[in-house]
Parts: sequence; C-alpha cells; structure tokens
Amino acid sequence: MVGLAKRKVKHTPVYFGHPFQFWKTRQRCDLNTVIDIEDMKKLSDVVEYDNMHLQMQKLKLLLEQEEECLLQELMMKQSMAVCGYCQERERNVQKYDEEIKKEQMIECKKALEREKIAKGMQCTKLDEIQLRAMQKLQMEEKKYKEKKEEEMENMWHQILLDNVRKKEEREIREADRLRQEMLERRKAYDEQIASAKKERQETFKNERDEENKRLEKMKLKIEQEYYEAIKHKREQQMANRLNFIKGHEMKLSRLKNEKNQEREIDANYISVAEEALRKERQRKRNKIRALKQEESVFVDHYHLERKMAADLENETNNIIRECKTNAEKENDERTIQEEIVKKMVREKALQNYKQYLDELKRQNNKERIERKEQMERVKKTAYLELQRRLNSANEELKKQIEYRNMLTNQIKNNQKILETELNNVECKQRPFTKKAITFKEAMRDKINIRLDGER
Repeated sequence: MVGLAKRKVKHTPVYFGHPFQFWKTRQRCDLNTVIDIEDMKKLSDVVEYDNMHLQMQKLKLLLEQEEECLLQELMMKQSMAVCGYCQERERNVQKYDEEIKKEQMIECKKALEREKIAKGMQCTKLDEIQLRAMQKLQMEEKKYKEKKEEEMENMWHQILLDNVRKKEEREIREADRLRQEMLERRKAYDEQIASAKKERQETFKNERDEENKRLEKMKLKIEQEYYEAIKHKREQQMANRLNFIKGHEMKLSRLKNEKNQEREIDANYISVAEEALRKERQRKRNKIRALKQEESVFVDHYHLERKMAADLENETNNIIRECKTNAEKENDERTIQEEIVKKMVREKALQNYKQYLDELKRQNNKERIERKEQMERVKKTAYLELQRRLNSANEELKKQIEYRNMLTNQIKNNQKILETELNNVECKQRPFTKKAITFKEAMRDKINIRLDGER
C-alpha cells in the first residue's frame, strides 16, 4: 500500500481523491460561470424585451379598437350622407320617366283621335263640357291625394326629425363615454408606465445587491479553498516524506529478506547435490562390495574398480568445490550490483522529488498570480457591465418617456379629429324643411314607385 501511494504522489498528485488538474478545471469552470456576463445580459434583455413586447401589444390592441370604432362611425356618417352619384342617377330616372309620360300622353291623344275618326264621331259641346267636368273631378281627386300625401310626408318628416334628435343625443352620450374611456385608458397607461419604471428600478437594485453578495461569497469561497489547499498540500508533503522514508526502509528489509531467501535456496541446492553424491557413493560402494565378493575370480577387475572409485571420489570433491566457489562468486556479484542499483535508484528518487517540489512551488506561484489577475479582471468587467446596464436603463427610460409623450400627442390629435368630424356630422344632420312639390312631381313620383314595383 505504501509503494502504491508513493507512485501516485510521484506521477499524479491528488487532492481529496481527485488530481489537481480536475480541481483546476473545476475552479476555472466556476469562475467562468460566475463572470459569464453575456448570459446575464441576454437573460435580462429577453425579459425586458418580453415586457416591452407585451406592453406594445396591449397598446396596439387598444389603438386598433379605437380606430375600428372611428371607422365604423365614419362609415355610418358617410352612409347617412347623400351620394352625388345617387342624386345624378335619380335625376336621370326622373327625366326618363317624364319623357315616357309625355310619349304616353301623345300616344293616348293619337289613339282617341284615331278612334273618333274611325267611328265617324264628331266632338260636340256637350262632350267638351263632360270632358271638362271629368277633368275637374280628376283635379279634385289629385288635390285630395296630394293633401293626403303631404300629410304623410309631414308625418314621416316629423318621425325623421325625432330619429335625428334621438340619434344626436345618443351620439353625444357615446362621445362622452368614449372621452371618459380615453381618459381612463390614459390614466391606466400612466400608471402602468410608472409601475413598470418602479419595478425596473427595484429589479436593477436587487440584481446589483445579489451580484455584490455573490461576488463576496465567491471571494470568501476562493480564499477558503486556497487556504485549505495550502494546508492540505503541506500535510500531503509531510505524508509523502514519511511514506518515502517508510517505503525505503521496507524496500531495504525486502531486499535483505530476498538475499536470505537466495542463500537458503543455494544451501538447499548444495544439500540436494550432496545427497545425490552420497547416493552415488553408496551405489558405488554396494557395487564395490559385490565386486569384493567376486574377488577370488576377478582380482584384476577388483584393482581396476578401486582405482575407478578413487577417481570418482576425487572428481566429486572437485565438482563440489567448484560449485561452492561459483555460487559464492555469483552471490557476491549479485549483492554488489544490487547495492549499485539501490544507490542509483535512491539518488534518482531524491532528484525527482526535489524537481517535483520546485515545480509545485513554481506552479503555485504562477496560479496565485493568475488568480489575482483574474479577480482584478472580474471586478473590472463587473463594474463596466453595471455601468453599461445603468446607461442602457436610462436610455430605455428616455425611450419610454418619449413613447408616452408620442401617445399623448396622438390621443390629442385623435380627439381633435373626432371633434371636427362630430361637428361636420352635426352640420350635415341639422333639421331641414322640405320644399313644396307640384301635382306633376307628385304624379311622377307615384309612377316611378309603381314602375319600380313592377320591375
């Protein structure tokens, strides 16, 4: 476990279970999210634009409703007014009817004359008297009808005057109502603008307070993390030193144990070889004993076997001696090489540890300078952003005031236009007296009405 901790410190230094690079990137991301003024600006602009858009839509709807009311009134007034084309058309129709009546009268006279001529009748004085009496009755009948029609015309004229008077009173009441509604809408517009201005100022103030609090919290958090990081770094350095010393001691003990194990293995190898040689000697001795039993028969062979046994014994002694010397030489060379390697590894580890400490020191100094510069930049950008927002708020307030003034001027102009149109309508709708008409005109109107009905 100590060896693993040593390698982790050597290659990737950690802080609370994560490498320092992780905490650096996290701190950088936190700083980036804190000073991301563009997102805050976009969010505030979107909220302001939505509020302004809703207010503009409300005002547009109100103006459209007023324009529709005005257009309806104008259309009604225009429909009530007499059209020049209609007058010309009526004159042409009357003229055409008069010409038709004249032609009918001429044709009737011609027909009467033709009938008289055909029957051979002559006009006597009695016929003329009867004709005049008939014409007189017709004239009286016409006068009676004209009188009735005049009475009807007077009655309809009175009804029309009553309707006009009622309509004027209704229009006056409607104009008063519209004027009162316009005043109420204007008052509501002023109240909405004042409340929006007040809410905007309060939101700006709350945003500034929240921004200052967040900057203070961020500053305290960064300082606390910096102090904790320094403290943890010192503790980690002390732990690394202790781990290095313990690991070195454990490594020395491990090498010593390995050396003892190798010696034991060599001793085991030697004992095994001696046991094998002993068994070989025993086998040869048994063989020699067997040969001694045949000594009487094979004397020459006996001497030869003894010589061979002596040679084998000398050879085994030489082999054992050479094995021991070779094993001792190899052990000495191995121990010397291990000591040299240990010394080189220890020197390299010390050198790497010194380089690591120097690199950490330089990196900490560089990070401290960068954090200081970054805090200065954050303060500067925050101040500039607050100044820019205040300027934009003032400009927006000026635009709202100008827009309110424009609305008031437009409302005044609309009131003036309405008053002028009402005056024109009143002038056009004033009561008038109908001119007297003759019997000829009354008959012509009757004939026109009958012809229109037939069509």
